[in-house]
Amino acid sequence: MTISSAASPTPTADVITGLLADKFEVDPAAVRDDTRMTDLLVDSLMVVEMAISLKDDLGVTVTEDELRELGFAEFAARVDARRTL
Repeated sequence: MTISSAASPTPTADVITGLLADKFEVDPAAVRDDTRMTDLLVDSLMVVEMAISLKDDLGVTVTEDELRELGFAEFAARVDARRTL
């Protein structure tokens, strides 16, 4: 009998990229470490929806300012740090 170990959680950057692609129709190829989140979420409604999605999917609260001011890699790192708390 084989005992399977629990699957490790999906990396935070992959989760965020998936949300961008699935909910906001962002081309995953456009998501790079230095891409500003405002280049990916082009209007205020998208920013608010992304904050809500991260709260619902990961239990992580982010501010609209973080979504407006940070690049993808820095934003993903902040979400990841909160996700592990």
